[in-house]
Amino acid sequence: MTPEQSWQQATTGWETYRQALTALETGLDRQQWLAVLNALAACKGKIAVTGIGTSGIAARKIAHMLACVEHPAIWLSAADAAHGDMGFLRNNDVLIMLSRGGNSDELTRLLPTIKTKGCRLISVTENAGSAIARAADLLLLMPKSQEIDPLNMLATTSIISALAVFDAMIAVLMTSSGYSKETLLQVHPGGNVGKMLREAE
Repeated sequence: MTPEQSWQQATTGWETYRQALTALETGLDRQQWLAVLNALAACKGKIAVTGIGTSGIAARKIAHMLACVEHPAIWLSAADAAHGDMGFLRNNDVLIMLSRGGNSDELTRLLPTIKTKGCRLISVTENAGSAIARAADLLLLMPKSQEIDPLNMLATTSIISALAVFDAMIAVLMTSSGYSKETLLQVHPGGNVGKMLREAE
């Protein structure tokens, strides 16, 4: 590929991202989104977020953001969950599962234990007929994504959309709770964020 062709492919990918983010306003079910938002706001226990592959990486980021705004959350390794880590879940906890296809073995094998534990399952997927969608207490059905890789197979656009959906929830949770710079400094004293907050005092 020439440098021009490489740049053109990149800008086409960014345009695909832009279109996908714009489409969330109409392609995402507002009531489903609000139901998930309310479930996170009302959770009296812990919030665990899990996924496999790239969805697992996104799950880690979502859990981190929730913890930053004082909604106790952890990333749960889908692999380790089947080897004992499910033991920390209780019936007042919420488990968020992210999976574009919704049928990954690493996730579906957890479903019976989740039901037995009685914790609330939020499934985030593009596949309404998938195993995790059918098992969900709350379903957040994501719009179908056009991935930007040449094979339309790798989780690119779909992950950007999922992160955008949850980042928006984080912003709403901060606003509704009256989250302040002082609160943020308590949980985020490190790095440039902490430095800027201390200097602003």
